[in-house]
Amino acid sequence: MVETALLHAICAQPEEDTPRLVFADWLQEQGGELNADWAAAIRVQVAWAHGVPDAPEPRLLNSQSGVDSVARRLGLPPGIDTGRWERGFPEAVFGSFDAVRAAWPGLIGRVPFRDLRVVESSDDTVADFVTWRGIDRLTALDLRSWRRGLSAAPFGEPALLTVAGCAALSRLTSLKMGYLHLTNSSAAAVMDSPHLKRLRTLQLRRADDTPNLTWHTQTRLTATFGSNAVV
Repeated sequence: MVETALLHAICAQPEEDTPRLVFADWLQEQGGELNADWAAAIRVQVAWAHGVPDAPEPRLLNSQSGVDSVARRLGLPPGIDTGRWERGFPEAVFGSFDAVRAAWPGLIGRVPFRDLRVVESSDDTVADFVTWRGIDRLTALDLRSWRRGLSAAPFGEPALLTVAGCAALSRLTSLKMGYLHLTNSSAAAVMDSPHLKRLRTLQLRRADDTPNLTWHTQTRLTATFGSNAVV
C-alpha cells in the first residue's frame, strides 16, 4: 500500500523533510478534505521549521477533531496520546507501559515521533523496553511515574543502570526518570555512559527514602546538567 510505504519512509528518516513533503504531495493527489488539510499542515509546519513565520496556520492541527482525525489515520490506538506535533506528525507520544508496548510495532512504522513518555514503569519494564526495535530514533525519553508518589518508587538502581548501558539510546538529548531510589553509583553511570554523550537535559526525581548524594556526585551533576538535575 502506497500510504504505508510512504509513512515507513518518513519513520526511517524522521529528521528529514523530503519524505514528509513527498507524502504531502501524494495526499494532495488523492483528493478529499482530510487529505488536502493534512497536506497543507505538513507544508506549513515544515515552513515554520525553516523559519518562515508568515506561513498560515494549519487549521487541521488547530482543532482537537483535526488532530484526532489524523491520529486515527495513523492508527494510534486508545491509550496512546500525542504531545506536540511538528511537520505534520506527532513528535511526542505517551501512555502507560502496557499500552505503548502493545502499540509499538505499529507506532514505529507509521508515526515518526522522537519523544517518548511512559508511565507505570518498573525496573523490569525498563529492561524489556531497551530491547525494542526502533528505540534508536528517540531523542527524548521520559520514564517518570508521578501517580505512584514519592514514597512508592517504581524504580530502583537497575532501571537507571539499564538506560545508561543501552547503546540504542545514544541519540538521547533529554532523559527524565522518577521517582527512583537514586544512588551515587547509578548517577555516575549516567554521567560516565559512553552511550549518553548527547544528553543535555537530565532530571532524576528521588523517592523520599533515597539517601542524599555525596557532594562530589551532586557537584558533577549540577556542573553537567544544571541545578535541576536531581530534585
